[in-house]
Amino acid sequence: MLLQRLIAMPREGDDDGPAHYRDRPMRWQLALRRDGTPASGSLTDLADPNEPTRKFGTSFPVPYTTRTSGVAACLGADDIQYVLGWCDQDSKPDRVAACHTALVALVRAWAEQAPEDPAAQALVGFYDAGQVASVRHPEAWTSKQGVLVVIDGVPVTQSPSLQRFWAGEVERRKAGGGTVQGVRRGRCLVCGTADVVLLDTLPQQLPRRLVPLATQNTALVSANKRIHTYDFSESLTTVPICTECGRRAVRNLESTLADPNRSVTYGGDSRLVWWTLGDRTIDLNAVLSLDDPTTVHELLARVRHGSGVAGTGLERDRFCALTLSGNVSRIMVRDWIDMPLSALEANIATWFDDHELASGHPHAGPHYPLIRLVLATGRWVPGRDGATGHYAELAAKHAQRPSDLTRHLLRAALLGVRLPSSLLGHLVTRVRTDRRMDDPRAALLRLLLTRIPNPRTEATPVLDPANRDPAYLAGRVFATLESIQYAVSRDNQPNTTFADRYFAGAIANPRVALIQGRQLATAWLKKIRRSTPGTAVALEKRLTELLDLFEAGKGLPGQIDLQRQAAFLLGYHHQRADDFRQARARAASKTEPPEDQLADVPA
Repeated sequence: MLLQRLIAMPREGDDDGPAHYRDRPMRWQLALRRDGTPASGSLTDLADPNEPTRKFGTSFPVPYTTRTSGVAACLGADDIQYVLGWCDQDSKPDRVAACHTALVALVRAWAEQAPEDPAAQALVGFYDAGQVASVRHPEAWTSKQGVLVVIDGVPVTQSPSLQRFWAGEVERRKAGGGTVQGVRRGRCLVCGTADVVLLDTLPQQLPRRLVPLATQNTALVSANKRIHTYDFSESLTTVPICTECGRRAVRNLESTLADPNRSVTYGGDSRLVWWTLGDRTIDLNAVLSLDDPTTVHELLARVRHGSGVAGTGLERDRFCALTLSGNVSRIMVRDWIDMPLSALEANIATWFDDHELASGHPHAGPHYPLIRLVLATGRWVPGRDGATGHYAELAAKHAQRPSDLTRHLLRAALLGVRLPSSLLGHLVTRVRTDRRMDDPRAALLRLLLTRIPNPRTEATPVLDPANRDPAYLAGRVFATLESIQYAVSRDNQPNTTFADRYFAGAIANPRVALIQGRQLATAWLKKIRRSTPGTAVALEKRLTELLDLFEAGKGLPGQIDLQRQAAFLLGYHHQRADDFRQARARAASKTEPPEDQLADVPA
């Protein structure tokens, strides 16, 4: 099904170039005349060190097929060791000689098949006349740098006869055409066509730069070891794929992987790519990154109210997504999604509902881009002034993010599945270590509390006055104590605040910090009464009311488990956010705070 969906992928335009071609940077150009003599005694350098895209050469569509350790020449454009037989100090002379011999044999076979093509006759004449010896070496070169052959200024790779010959050559190599029995024929498992040439191996691989963790170019389907197949063969005999399906599947997947609008990785251990089949599409990157919040609000309204889903044809439109990573030279498919587009939209709407969070800042929330949630799981790097800072970059060596984090979050967003408890443990640890709790971390904390297996804590998007969970209440009390200290020393903050001293410990054991804070609050409130008695009354009233909510006999919570630690943090953040909103509302109305309201707190 995966290969079928890849082949059905819509593409812009019908012409995708000659079969079994790939763009490859060519460092040098070998110019020949029609009689096969060199137009110049030296190679032309196609690199431009001042142009980033041409730093290592100019890219051209040239013949290509997968080759590993064996000798396999490509026609019209290949390495120096193939085209000219030059051997540098890092190469083996015997192997270079074998490469050059294979290339010359390939040129002669093409010339025999296309006697009417002047390009083929010119190139074979170049080799038959021994003109290779007349080409001077550049000052700096290596045996593996690419060389493009041009005749009268036109690359020979543009020759129609070369393209036809190359398609047949790839089929000969990859479909058993070089064996005594000839090519293998049968019914293709992908397209269902009968009596077609079936591949032994796929002709092309995916560039390793597109596949996380891959150390070599990677194969989409591979069976080159007996243990990989059902019949212990070393080819795709148990996976019948015709040459055209094999070519189109790899081509379509490569173009999707290279498209930043249809793929995402966020520095994790895998890459997600997607496409749609049908009349409608979805810009998943734009939705998850909240590029246009209006689009997200419309999606939520459509799913919540049922408008625009049933009976509109959405069921016929499908969403396909593939999560993959590499293992040396092979593809590992970590997830495969094939679902109606309506189901995807419903899952994404639930994703936004589950991490919705009311912020204390006027221009933040209630939803957060996926990248901000990913970044928030990393190490916080404080600024030099202590008031600013940033999360470690995705590629930073000591970012301390789980490698599978992005993959789990994307699965949760697209499939509506639960998240592992290990992510909750990681996030709580990061908050305790960094002593930082902000909106993205609180939003992710709420998502995890909702999506982990066997959730026991209710997580609301706003402050929940009815929540009697002792851990949640303890977080609110801690935030209130923090506000009291801020009010008493608003203009002269101490070097070490109450939060600096007790926050990390209070997450796992709130009782010690809250008892100490309650004792300190008596002196703090006494100082506040001297200048703003209304603020002191409001703060003391709120602190007393919160402490009275703890069940009699149980008192303040001591050691608490992971979910209760998360509830403490959520209560802490909810209380602070509510304080910020009320302080901002009072500032806007320019009125004195009544006694039953909260004191101003830092933004």
